[in-house]
Amino acid sequence: MIRSSAKSHRVVQRATPPAASQAARRPRRGCLRQAARLSPGSVHARAGFSLVELLVVIGIIGLLVGLTLPALQSFRESARRTQCGTNLHAMGVALTAYESARRCFPPGDDAFSGRGHAWSSFILPFLDGDTVARRINYARPWNAPDGNAEMADVVLATYVCPSGIQMFPGKQDYGGILGSGVVLRDDDRLPPDWEHGGVLYATDEKHRSGVKAAQITDGLANTVLVSEGVDRGLPAMDNESPIGNARWACGTNCFLLSSRVINTPDVDGFNSHHRGGVQGLFADGRVVFMVDDTEPTVLMAICTKAGREPAGRIP
Repeated sequence: MIRSSAKSHRVVQRATPPAASQAARRPRRGCLRQAARLSPGSVHARAGFSLVELLVVIGIIGLLVGLTLPALQSFRESARRTQCGTNLHAMGVALTAYESARRCFPPGDDAFSGRGHAWSSFILPFLDGDTVARRINYARPWNAPDGNAEMADVVLATYVCPSGIQMFPGKQDYGGILGSGVVLRDDDRLPPDWEHGGVLYATDEKHRSGVKAAQITDGLANTVLVSEGVDRGLPAMDNESPIGNARWACGTNCFLLSSRVINTPDVDGFNSHHRGGVQGLFADGRVVFMVDDTEPTVLMAICTKAGREPAGRIP
């Protein structure tokens, strides 16, 4: 009897686990609620931003753009100024090569011959512009209709400042320096032959050839040959093309120092779109950035080749 009782007890114990497992399989109410929260429809409904979050993101993006845009503009202007300096350096190499080959610098304006070719046209063979130079007939005027006029309309990248705004056929943003036409006081007089005080002057009966390096007694490092004159030139009488002083082929592509201050409005020479000054090419091949507050005495001195003025220091 005892054994059978124990046996029956064991049978009862074996029958209870299935009931417990069924209870374990029943989902709890909390689990059902959690599953409802994580259902696909609920997750899809909560995707995206609220209006406040979207406004915050837009504000952060606007702030970042406001911080980076001035830096980007400054970087671009720095790159344009560097390219402008590269242009002037290339002209310096070409002018030096011309002087070595011809024993003198080219005339700024071949005016005495009546043909009016410019210094910037004469140096083309030394400026990777030999293709254009071979098609120019230097025995004819610079704008002669038998081919020279067509070549004069060609835009040469070396002669265009990347900071310039205007564009037209044959544009030239760099001019040769004739000399200085500035006096410090109103009662001062200009020195004799002041229109030929620079290196790239216009030829006449007295000055029929270019300047030799030995004639630059103020020193090559103290004499400027070329400077910026960006976007200069006025409409011609027909209102279709700018006047010649803004074109590389024309001999009037030269200017005097005509203001005591750099970047004077409505003045052709020593004018640029670079912030704070203009760039100039000196006879020794250096390219110098001349700031707006350069002293007038310094400007007057560097624009003459033999004025014996103290050149001072270019800021």
